[in-house]
Amino acid sequence: MPAHSKEVINTFCELCDWLLQIWQTRKYLFDENPNEAALKTPRHAHFFYRLQVVLQEAWLHQLAKLHDPAVQGGSNGHINLSLNYIIEYGQWDHVTKTTLTDLLAEMSTLAKPIKDARNKVLSHNDLAVLLNATELGSFDAGADEIYFRKLHKFASLVSQTVLGEPFVFDDLVQNDVDAFMKTFLLGTRI
Repeated sequence: MPAHSKEVINTFCELCDWLLQIWQTRKYLFDENPNEAALKTPRHAHFFYRLQVVLQEAWLHQLAKLHDPAVQGGSNGHINLSLNYIIEYGQWDHVTKTTLTDLLAEMSTLAKPIKDARNKVLSHNDLAVLLNATELGSFDAGADEIYFRKLHKFASLVSQTVLGEPFVFDDLVQNDVDAFMKTFLLGTRI
């Protein structure tokens, strides 16, 4: 029987869901928006540029936090509710632990460059990186899509095992962006 309480798993799943919502908001508002040009008009370009940067930094930071170690700071440290914590302190059966560990390894392909960016510019202002305009956190096109499919499998397995129900990501973000764009486009005609 897994050691995590329902409260811990629910909170963990909420973190996963929030990460996905931030990522999807950016994706649907900017990357896959058929009306993105309307956001880049001179009247709106600066505002939406800032919003795009904020959303990008937010999802990258949230993803990096999910990949923190289970315990940080030595004997006087603190426990992080992270993927590592879920695996290390879950007392999973062998098959479940192996599956979770494999999923974590696969997700780490994207997490590694993002954690580098978090440690240098998202959580800190590393002088050398900033002055040299070093690019951090880049990843191959589509790696984020793969990551979120793996995260969904991870969260679903944990949720199914502890709560007896699959984990369902909030799937309303695209509808929210579509509703916003419809209203925004109407307003630009006035």
